Amino acid sequence: MKILNIRRPKAPGAEARFDIALTDQVRLFGLSLTKNADGAWRTYAPRNSGVRVASFHPALADQITRAAVTALEGEANGGD
Repeated sequence: MKILNIRRPKAPGAEARFDIALTDQVRLFGLSLTKNADGAWRTYAPRNSGVRVASFHPALADQITRAAVTALEGEANGGD
């Protein structure tokens, strides 16, 4: 699993948008990373015509979210 690109959006609604390679054969684009009021992070798949284009098992969602938060924190620290 590898974060390919992570960026802070100009519009409100998400802390970041990101693209991820789950494997060498599967890539997902335009995922949203949000932070809940309680401080917990969550990842959402993009929507098409108002419908989510993917869903994730909770264990996979946790892995994706942890990878995205780590990448975002790296960006905030100058990409180190």
